[in-house]
Amino acid sequence: MAEVLVLADDLTGANATGARFARAGLRAVTVAPERAAEVAPDYDVVVVNTDSRHLPSERAAGLVAGALRAVGPVRLAVKRTDTTLRGNVGAEIEAAYRALAGAAPAGTRVRALLAPAFPASGRVTVDGVQLLDGVPLERTELALDPLSPLRTSVVADIVAEQTPLPLRHLPIRCVSQGRAAIAAALAAGDEPLVLCDALTDEHLAELAGAAADNHRADGTVWLAVDPGPFGALLAAELGISGAHPPGPLLAVSGSATDLVRRQFEVLAEREEDLRFLDADVRRLAEPGYAAERARELAALLAGAGTVAVRTAARGADVVELPPERRREVPRRLARVVADALAAPGARPPSGLFVVGGEMTAALLDAVGARAFEVRGEVLPLAVSGALVGGGLDGTPAVTKGGLVGGADAAAECVSALRRAARERARGLRADLAE
Repeated sequence: MAEVLVLADDLTGANATGARFARAGLRAVTVAPERAAEVAPDYDVVVVNTDSRHLPSERAAGLVAGALRAVGPVRLAVKRTDTTLRGNVGAEIEAAYRALAGAAPAGTRVRALLAPAFPASGRVTVDGVQLLDGVPLERTELALDPLSPLRTSVVADIVAEQTPLPLRHLPIRCVSQGRAAIAAALAAGDEPLVLCDALTDEHLAELAGAAADNHRADGTVWLAVDPGPFGALLAAELGISGAHPPGPLLAVSGSATDLVRRQFEVLAEREEDLRFLDADVRRLAEPGYAAERARELAALLAGAGTVAVRTAARGADVVELPPERRREVPRRLARVVADALAAPGARPPSGLFVVGGEMTAALLDAVGARAFEVRGEVLPLAVSGALVGGGLDGTPAVTKGGLVGGADAAAECVSALRRAARERARGLRADLAE
């Protein structure tokens, strides 16, 4: 089951927070509230986008509480707030706090730790005041926001607009004294909400360590309330890590050219653990056939190595299709891949290699990616980058056309993809505090 539940009030923030956990090696997914329980068994981190920033406060609170009930017990619940504290901040914090407290065993101490600072983005908290690039929020253009105009930058006042829950403040002078002093300050008092100042990432890291120390000392259950960095740091301090072997590299070809067939032959010669899944384009429209291919691919993805999906292993496999059916092939093949990735036991790939422009577009759409972040070229017209958004957010990817490169082009692309996947894995912990 999921170990972390993140409750976000908009899609952009949801995906950004999910990406932080994904960079830490955790399997993260962003979903609407009604799908939270469905995906919880297959992911480490479920990020629920309640899309509630501009809803009536009662409705927003209900969505938050409902998501917590649907997913059930998790090791860490995170209420993701806007970096400038717009929206139903107080109502959603109270809803999450009460849901956690109501589900906790008798005698368990449940508290919400508010760490609204995001130093890397110019958001810091000093004396309980939220600053944007050194300026109080109400003195920025946020005061003119048509939907959520900010009239104060005093965090306690923003929270108190929607909840009567008592709040305790840990000033920067306390937070600057180090982990032990912070832990002692966090242990004191009985207010359900604790607001902490922070100027730097180091402050947030010390807060996370101190909160984890309290949890180990007296069983305190923390609701992390922050715009992204603190929740991920607290998860790491609590020992919530992606202790999963890296997924396989996945290659998907929507091209049936002689060149691509030769490129995949060379790839097979160089990749000892390469496994193929062949799909008959004439039968992809058959639900039973497509479902069977998806099950086979899911089984292959449960292992390691490299998995390649192709539609023409030999020249004899190339068939003529009417234009309408030919245009449907990339979409149907992408659907097979997406269904396989969603199947129980299938591991997300650590890297994705796609041949064919239409195939790339269809696959990104099928896995819910919002964009392809371009980072460079492996060889001319073979572009490297990463997926943005969806369940494969941040996954390294390489895409090329069916008539691009020489015989060893696919092997070069997969080799570059493997390096990118390894570099990503090495950088997980360093990225966590960015």
